[in-house]
Amino acid sequence: MGIHYTYKAQKGERSLKRQQKQMDRQRRSRNRKILKQQHEPDNNTLVLKPGETLTMDMLTDPNRNGKI
Repeated sequence: MGIHYTYKAQKGERSLKRQQKQMDRQRRSRNRKILKQQHEPDNNTLVLKPGETLTMDMLTDPNRNGKI
């Protein structure tokens, strides 16, 4: 019988635990997104091999699709 009396009394405590868990999940998710964005190469970045000369065709060709 004692368990029924304490169940409602601990409602706030359980609510805080649930809220903390949710905040932890959100924080981890945000951190993963930030790390993913930092490691993704930008599609507009032009990368040349050593010794290769940059030409105007490389910059203006619409069929290049981010590759050189």
